[in-house]
Amino acid sequence: MAENKSLFLWNGRSYSAAEFVDLQSVPEYVVAVQSALKFCISQATEWTLETSGSTGSPKAIALTRAMIYGSARATLDRFELVPGSTAALVLPAKYIGGFMMVVRAYIGQLTLHLCEPRALPHVPEGLDFVPMTPAQFVAIQEAGKQLKVNTVLLGGSALPARYDTSSYPGVCIGYGMTETASHIALRPLGSAVYTAVGATEFSLNVDECLCISAPHLGIAQLQTQDRVRLLDKKRFHYEGRLDHVINSGGIKLHPEKFESICDSHGIQALMSSREHERYGQVPVMVLRAMDDVKGLKKALRHWEGTAMPKEACIVAEWPLLENGKLDRLKLHSFIKSHPDRLFRL
Repeated sequence: MAENKSLFLWNGRSYSAAEFVDLQSVPEYVVAVQSALKFCISQATEWTLETSGSTGSPKAIALTRAMIYGSARATLDRFELVPGSTAALVLPAKYIGGFMMVVRAYIGQLTLHLCEPRALPHVPEGLDFVPMTPAQFVAIQEAGKQLKVNTVLLGGSALPARYDTSSYPGVCIGYGMTETASHIALRPLGSAVYTAVGATEFSLNVDECLCISAPHLGIAQLQTQDRVRLLDKKRFHYEGRLDHVINSGGIKLHPEKFESICDSHGIQALMSSREHERYGQVPVMVLRAMDDVKGLKKALRHWEGTAMPKEACIVAEWPLLENGKLDRLKLHSFIKSHPDRLFRL
């Protein structure tokens, strides 16, 4: 077997994969990288990861080695990463995004800079490839720092509309999940159209939700809860989660659409719901402060659909999951248990 020439840079030193897994007394985020590398080096046939929990309780999912390696190779090919290409890991390796970057580095024989996962990450200059969360990308922009990287891959949550523009060349957003071993489609910032990666193809089920077939991952007709507008078998336009949909008197509302409109007008707002005797559900807008109410009303004037939100509440600290994603279930529970916090718009 040919020698693996991947390199892992940490704490001012460069290590081979075999050297890195033997390091002792290292921080927790490094231990997670070591675990991912041990999987690569071993003959294990599968790896178990937890889902993020953004659409329900986190659950353990076992991914096969063939799926993991198939996903890694598709990304290496898509971004033309070759042995010696440079990348950085600013995500925790215990979740799928960070785990897959370690695998890509190992099988692609990349040079991977290991950085502590932070809300405002330190990203070395001149790298070929860096995956990060939208929140990390926004933090870098708001701090006035420049990302001097050829390609930045965002994923894991929505990007605020004011940053989703073509002003950031080389930055793209991935669509995927733990079940697909990271992204299976990509779109550049400023575009609404996702394009398949590798041999992936798309179709719709009876609920107009995306179905995924990806032979290079061993996936046939994976049913998702994501409502999309299918352009062809390789491209789609994302509309929102089916399990986030608010059914108000038969009118289906996608919170993500309302939230995007608000964000494009500089207002941070979320859409949740409460039960209603007549309509089943009615939308409730969630703001961080009363100062945002005027701006919210102005932003909602641009909503062209029906079922305009008529209620709001203030929640200064929005509930988050461990990985930083919004916990919509907890937000809905808060509204249900605090009807006294609601007010008319």
